[in-house]
Amino acid sequence: MSDIIVYGRGKTGQSLMNLLQKMGKTGIFYDDTDGFDCETDFSNKTVIVSPGVPPYAKGYRMAEQYAFKIIGELEFCFRLCKGKCISVTGTNGKTTTCEMIHKILKYFQMPCRLLGNGGIPFSSQVLDIGCNEYVVLESSSFQLLRCGNFEPVVSVFTNIAPDHLNWHGTYENYRCAKTNNFINQKSGIAIFNYDDKDVVELSGSCKCNKRFYSVSDPTADCYFDGKNVILIIDGLIERCNAEYMNGFLLHNRSNALAAILACSCVGVPLTESVNALENFCFLPHRLQTIGQIGGVKFVDDSKATNVHATVSALQCFSDSLALILGGSDKRESYDAIFANMTPNVRCVVAVGQTAENIKQCAAKYDIEVVVLDDIKVAVRYCYDRLISDGGVVLMSNACASFDRFHDFEERGQYFAMAVEELKIENKTN
Repeated sequence: MSDIIVYGRGKTGQSLMNLLQKMGKTGIFYDDTDGFDCETDFSNKTVIVSPGVPPYAKGYRMAEQYAFKIIGELEFCFRLCKGKCISVTGTNGKTTTCEMIHKILKYFQMPCRLLGNGGIPFSSQVLDIGCNEYVVLESSSFQLLRCGNFEPVVSVFTNIAPDHLNWHGTYENYRCAKTNNFINQKSGIAIFNYDDKDVVELSGSCKCNKRFYSVSDPTADCYFDGKNVILIIDGLIERCNAEYMNGFLLHNRSNALAAILACSCVGVPLTESVNALENFCFLPHRLQTIGQIGGVKFVDDSKATNVHATVSALQCFSDSLALILGGSDKRESYDAIFANMTPNVRCVVAVGQTAENIKQCAAKYDIEVVVLDDIKVAVRYCYDRLISDGGVVLMSNACASFDRFHDFEERGQYFAMAVEELKIENKTN
């Protein structure tokens, strides 16, 4: 009988089981729906937990009581990894920052892999990673929760705001999980966003060398002055023209600086990093313009699955806006959206499971929210409100997508389909 249990049968769980087989070990699957694969229990077992298993899960509580050891996939693989890990976390910007780091490393011809949250599981490739390779890891709070000895050579912390409270229970639990990205680093370098006061506060518990980046603050180690990226390391000042960054949205400028600073820590020259990002292709569903009908543009920000992301999105527009919110509940407060809502927001529509909660929150600020049944109906309603003067229909949900969709990508595709149907209708009229 095996003494190793893999908790969770999803993509990461399957990957973990394959990893164990490659190591010549036998694992036993467990999940809360189907139980164990055979007659056994958690007693004296090592339990490797997939990131999607919440701390309140029935089996997790039993494992805490009876198992010999509980370890997350991230730390389990970190112990096996011969390469050098660059780990990126934050409420928003993780994926883009990781993609940017990966592109810079490849541009400079450094062997590297991009693994982790939402993409390719760490466990699927960890045994193939060589000692000269860099592993760019997107590390979510789910993965970091169960990391007691995770120590990347470079850690990056993009920003922090309440998120996944339905999973972590409290904001403090969420913050605590996130700090595992750097808290165990005794050597190496930890990188923090100097423009996020909560991240700066968290950086106070960092035990290794730390560096800061900012979109404009010249007291940071890496910043943008509107023309050049300035890098200040050990008193040495370097600058490189990066005027193309003025074309980036503000949060993507921040992500680019995080990536540039991270790559400088592993030996990439500033000019190489800046040049690598000049033609960077941003991922879909992140403030992506997907179409236009007359003077009305349609922008897909389905990746905005928390309030912090939507607040950031609203700061990117000065045109008249029609805003579509709503999705599945993560127990977040929506106050930050409405407390400082600018006059260019002409109407707000809410859909999905959270629609009524959003409407009630907005009422506290004397803002009307129209509750509609479906994104398609919302697209049409918002278009009608802007058709006379033009503007932007922005779907930036501030919520997860699981009330109706498999993920934010499917929700974004549905939004795009609704826009295409509206285009066809306008052509035939």
